[in-house]
Amino acid sequence: MSENATAVRSWRRHLPGVREYVGGRAEATDRGETDLRDTLRHLGERDLLGLDSAPGDTSVADVARLIELIATECLSSAFSFWAHRMTIEYLRGAEPGSVLAQLRDGLAAGTEVGSTAMAAALQEVAGMRTVPVVATPGPGGFRLDGPIRWASNLVPGAAVVLPARVGDTDERVVVVVRTDDPGVSVAPPQRLLALDATASSSITLSGAWADAEHVVADDLRAFVRRARPVLLLLQTAFCVGLAGRALEEARSAATGEGSVLAADVEDLGARLARVDEEARHAQRRPASADPRAVTRLRFDAARLTLEATRLEATARGGLGYVVSSPTNRRLREAAFLPAQSPSEIQLRWELSRPPG
Repeated sequence: MSENATAVRSWRRHLPGVREYVGGRAEATDRGETDLRDTLRHLGERDLLGLDSAPGDTSVADVARLIELIATECLSSAFSFWAHRMTIEYLRGAEPGSVLAQLRDGLAAGTEVGSTAMAAALQEVAGMRTVPVVATPGPGGFRLDGPIRWASNLVPGAAVVLPARVGDTDERVVVVVRTDDPGVSVAPPQRLLALDATASSSITLSGAWADAEHVVADDLRAFVRRARPVLLLLQTAFCVGLAGRALEEARSAATGEGSVLAADVEDLGARLARVDEEARHAQRRPASADPRAVTRLRFDAARLTLEATRLEATARGGLGYVVSSPTNRRLREAAFLPAQSPSEIQLRWELSRPPG
């Protein structure tokens, strides 16, 4: 057996245990009673946080499978892992031995927590609005002022990757700050449907500082062009995981008089299988994937997830309205997807524009 095949077999041996661990905490996570840093540490101890992020890796198929698996048990856990893994992705090109490379290694080990705050960058590159954080050049770095309207994993000391515009120029930078840095203020979290454990909130930057060692990129468009396919494909993976579990539960309930739903289950299952197949193909070489096709995959996967969780709730009847039931949790988890950046509105807007 080749060394690569041995490595694949090695990481996959952890999957049953990961699923049991996440599933065993899902009810408490839904109540906001767990700390998802524990899940990140659990994954880090098994060398799972850095899947597909080594120098020379061109595929994200393995990490997509892991995110999908976690989402079958708990979307909050999958979402937190996705945000953390994207932070690793943003630091992929860090120079060996640099501060950013050391941070990347800590993120891969699970000793650091990563937060992606790049929604404004995606919106600006799409032509929707301007990055709101202003970076004012100073000796050896940038002063940062402005809002980050939404981010997750905002625990004490978390590393936040964010975009900023340099004064009134067309220049843009991507930088890293810490949630407990001077001038970084994290708002108290709001109550959320099913996602209270994700430490999601907004940030205000007022005189925060990013020195030159914490500048990740100075070409925002090129940076987004590289990262966006991975971001969307890994989001597609957690949609597929949640939708697949909801369909599995709907299928098991579509008996007796519930068999009238069997055709709906099979139709939705076939559509989800097509999205999953296309996503798996793109995940093998995201850099080569057609950007519009990847956008469509993410849009379709989210819409199918909403359909699947509603179908499960229909099949389960009254159980779907019991807040403590897994059916109800999945229904509430899916309700987040239209708001998840890039939002359904942004995806629709991008798809409505002429290609090119």
